[in-house]
Amino acid sequence: MNVSNSETDFPEWALAEYVQDLTFGNIDQQSKSHISKLIFDAMIISVGAYKQKHASGMINENFILEKKHIEKAAMLWSGRGKLPADLAALCNGIWTEILDYQDVVVDPRNNGHLGVTVIPAAVAIAERESRSGQELITAVAAGLEVAIAVLRAVGRNHRSDGRGFRTTSIAGPLGAAVACAKLLKLDRKQILNAMGIAGACSPNGLMPSLAPANGDFGMDKDWVNGQAAQLGVNAADLAKRGMTASWRVVTGEMGIVASHSHGDAQPLLSATSGTPNISHISLKKYASCYGVHSAMEAATLICEDNNLQPNELEKVCVYVKADSAKTLSTRKINNHMAARFSLPYAVASAISRGNQSSMHDFEEPAIFDQDILHLMEKIEISADAELTKFHKKTGGFPARVEIYARGTKFTQRIDYPIGSSQRPMSWGDLTIKFTELTEGHFTVKKQQKIAKSAEMLAKFRDVGEFTGLFKK
Repeated sequence: MNVSNSETDFPEWALAEYVQDLTFGNIDQQSKSHISKLIFDAMIISVGAYKQKHASGMINENFILEKKHIEKAAMLWSGRGKLPADLAALCNGIWTEILDYQDVVVDPRNNGHLGVTVIPAAVAIAERESRSGQELITAVAAGLEVAIAVLRAVGRNHRSDGRGFRTTSIAGPLGAAVACAKLLKLDRKQILNAMGIAGACSPNGLMPSLAPANGDFGMDKDWVNGQAAQLGVNAADLAKRGMTASWRVVTGEMGIVASHSHGDAQPLLSATSGTPNISHISLKKYASCYGVHSAMEAATLICEDNNLQPNELEKVCVYVKADSAKTLSTRKINNHMAARFSLPYAVASAISRGNQSSMHDFEEPAIFDQDILHLMEKIEISADAELTKFHKKTGGFPARVEIYARGTKFTQRIDYPIGSSQRPMSWGDLTIKFTELTEGHFTVKKQQKIAKSAEMLAKFRDVGEFTGLFKK
């Protein structure tokens, strides 16, 4: 591999080089002996613990061994068959995250994604246990409310001053575990244990792949979400079998709040009835980071209302909240993920494609369209104090776009994009989204059947009847 010094001048590269170059012959005899001891030591400790039949090891290993005899239990939404519930949650959770087309929490205390984790886990358990649509809906609601409560307690500083902990990993596994626990009809103590297991064992959920300065935009964020969903299933199943955990995983010493809050923690407050916070979860019109949606819509409206063509534009100024101006500033579009997290690309795409915008705008080959990439050069991204204040007050992602053309400045501001609670997507809107996403995968007739069935989910006595429709 031929690379320049500028591309390798960082510590991780040196580590990778070391790993790649290390051979057995490089290791001295004393170290070889010691490493052999370490390996043997770990193995015999494991055997010794098993001999004592300690509960945590027995519960877990019995659980895994049981899977060998469990028939495939939950549908892969890709239609490729069935897998045990936790593995189905893993696969479905990864696929649901990839397009960045998922739900988003819009709350003054925190933002992020929850349904994308909770739902794959809950659906897998509901299918395995033959639960009804009503039971699934109730369980998902419970999981989302708990997860939102956790995020509010933590506050948003887990992603400030260079930190990068994702809400997907901080609260998603707990919400998934709660949803699964409810479907398994666990008692209060078991629910607490499920939450404790999920919280203590949650993946770090770091965000280096989403930092423009790192320039990576890798696939790890997708797998982390699937892993979080799988953990929710495992946590509930293990709690049912007697696995214990701290009941203070959120607010206790060394818990989630203590570990992830940085000066903005608040008490953990639970809903007392109903689902008062579900409206804080928005859906998406565009297959991209929620932080670019308002700017896309604003730019599209300006061009449509004034019949502006891309070649007429002199300059485009996009104003957003302060952290979005930094984290969504990338101009190096080398894969679909970079495009989804780039304000310059998203706005250029919206201007060029207008009402013809689709999910394919953030896929190859569209992301390499030279006209779009050239238009990006005219787009300036700036932080705006008023929009930052609005975000802190509401949790929303507003944007103001100014387009200079024909000697005139055209301005449009969007505070709440389509899909937010202020401008919710209808079933018709969601059906259009579904149709585009599954075109060529399902026949038109099957698309219509699935869409109609989704609206009647609460009437299904067995969720498996609904998920079975996804079989190809």
